[in-house]
Amino acid sequence: MTDSAELLSLLVVVEFAVTAAIVALLVPLDAAIPFLPLAIVFLVALFLYRS
Repeated sequence: MTDSAELLSLLVVVEFAVTAAIVALLVPLDAAIPFLPLAIVFLVALFLYRS
């Protein structure tokens, strides 16, 4: 079972990844570009955590 700090970190990563995906879909690409590298890093981290 995960401890509370790990669960909180996971929720923050999921929240940012979802927010970055919504921003990438709703705003022009020029404005969303700063979010994309960090979103990719967080998505890779989520993938590695799940595997």
